[in-house]
Amino acid sequence: MASKQQRGEPLVAKILEATLEEVARVGYENLSIEAVAERAAVNKTTIYRRWETPEALVLAAFERVSDQDSFPNTGSLRGDLLDYLRRYRAVCRSPVVLSLMRMLFAGSGGTGELCKVIQERIERSECNALVMFERAVARGELPKDTDMPLVRDLLLGSARNLILFRHDTCTDETLERVVDVMLLGAAEGGRRKKSARR
Repeated sequence: MASKQQRGEPLVAKILEATLEEVARVGYENLSIEAVAERAAVNKTTIYRRWETPEALVLAAFERVSDQDSFPNTGSLRGDLLDYLRRYRAVCRSPVVLSLMRMLFAGSGGTGELCKVIQERIERSECNALVMFERAVARGELPKDTDMPLVRDLLLGSARNLILFRHDTCTDETLERVVDVMLLGAAEGGRRKKSARR
């Protein structure tokens, strides 16, 4: 059997790929470890030894395809953000990941340990994403008093909405426009001129 021929990383990769294929076929709610084992041509005990529940299995598969903890350093904040968002969009081209992310952010089925862990992972990743903005402030691209968490939330939130819910129209040009509009506001300090106030 394949489980005897493959071990370690190749076996894990095969099982997680089969998991994603099964989620795409039947949906997360209907996933069974037995079906994944059959698709991966392994004994179900091989899977149970590593992942005790379908939820744990899907989470492992999600983490494998959505690893975004390395942040680009192109020399400019605009370049960093565009590189990051293009990679995020590429990950979401997977029907499984797109489905899970839409489920999470649309608030449908957003309960349970899987959604909780995915949410925590996204929040951790976005917290780490501040490094791109910190570098920009150090380079003088943004004012020193920039509210970096706010700029990050506005920019990444807008881009995520386009990627997840307007996926077919989220082109490179669209991402560039989002980044440019947000960075223009950030560079101006996000403040309205006194003369414009009433």
